[in-house]
Amino acid sequence: MSLHALFNPYTLGPYHLSHRVVLAPMTRTRADATTLAPSEQTVLYYAQRASLGGLLISEATHISPEATPSWTIYQNVRDDGGHVPGIWTDTQVNCWRAVCDAVHGKGALISCQLLHAGRVAQPGIGLHPLVIGTNAPLPPVSSSATALRPDVEAGDYNWDQPAVVPRALSIKDITRLIDDYRHAARNAQRAGFDCVELHAAHGYLIEQFFCDGINQRTDHYGGSIENRCRLFFDIVAALVDELGAGRVGVRLSPAGVDPSTGHYYQTYFGATTSDPDALYDYAVAGLNDFPLAYLMLTEPRVGALSVAPEADQSTKQPLRNRRFRALFKGCLIGAGGFIPMTAEQAVAEGHYDLIAFGRWFLANPDLPDRLRDGSPLNVYDRTTFYGCRSAGYIDYPDRHQLRGGGLSRYRLIDQAHMSLPRDASRR
Repeated sequence: MSLHALFNPYTLGPYHLSHRVVLAPMTRTRADATTLAPSEQTVLYYAQRASLGGLLISEATHISPEATPSWTIYQNVRDDGGHVPGIWTDTQVNCWRAVCDAVHGKGALISCQLLHAGRVAQPGIGLHPLVIGTNAPLPPVSSSATALRPDVEAGDYNWDQPAVVPRALSIKDITRLIDDYRHAARNAQRAGFDCVELHAAHGYLIEQFFCDGINQRTDHYGGSIENRCRLFFDIVAALVDELGAGRVGVRLSPAGVDPSTGHYYQTYFGATTSDPDALYDYAVAGLNDFPLAYLMLTEPRVGALSVAPEADQSTKQPLRNRRFRALFKGCLIGAGGFIPMTAEQAVAEGHYDLIAFGRWFLANPDLPDRLRDGSPLNVYDRTTFYGCRSAGYIDYPDRHQLRGGGLSRYRLIDQAHMSLPRDASRR
């Protein structure tokens, strides 16, 4: 199996990429417990996945205490602890600088994904020593006082805990929120990130403004599609103004109605809307007014979260978001459920310019090289995705370690067999 399209060079804003294999942003909950900053293990994790002329996108990095969730919805985090990083303090900036230096030392680029979780973040962060006594605004907040309902809105993230009714952001709050994004972007620049990415997907704050299933506002941030997208474009404009052309990316997860079932696909944390096609057409087309680095789109087939790779039928689903190729004129990155063959096809056919791999890049720190030479891939261990342990974080071997006779707890799968029955894999 030859992968040619994935290894054609690409110009991304002011940067040159030697290949089109991107590290997708993935929450790992390995931040330092005291500072909510990257640890020494985090530095190693990103350095392991850096390659000459490659692009990495950081895990979701929170712009303020108000933006920061405590991921105790995951059993591993409940059992072992685990924290997500921020970028609002000098300590966090300094620790992210160590990550950026390590990535740049291997000739790669790195984008900082900026997130405000909105109503998904709950009040527990107010008990953290970094936050107590600071008078920082605390979660949950949202477009409207519309709470999560864990009984019917568990979604892909298995939410199973009571959720506090969020405070609807006032106009004054929104002005402060945009300043929080500016501050985070400045801090990311100080840390050495090459770009920032606005996380406007997966049911977090921006989608809570997008979606009229949540947004019940009657001011100029609610009602019409144009009003519900206003905050999104205000933040994009602020980030571009702060960092300049070619240094801001955006993440979206367009929802829609599955014509075969009549049900919504790709909804997260109860973020539903009555007009998904019109909403996301407007949001995507409007991004052409900004000199962005890229737009990343999550494909709905990102699901199958509890299925072994060999049994994952989601990889065979069509690319539902390829229609946005005609709407967006800049760099388009696809993420969600890609395997080597489908990634190659998506780029070769022009649907996407770059492909972001999550689970497979997590498990294969040298993924671009393995794709290039056809080496078998480590199979990811889902039980170690979250929590504060080093297992499943920095212990995945690269192919040189395996060829040198190094021991590994992870089984291998041939790339050509990834969509075949389980007995096609090998150790």
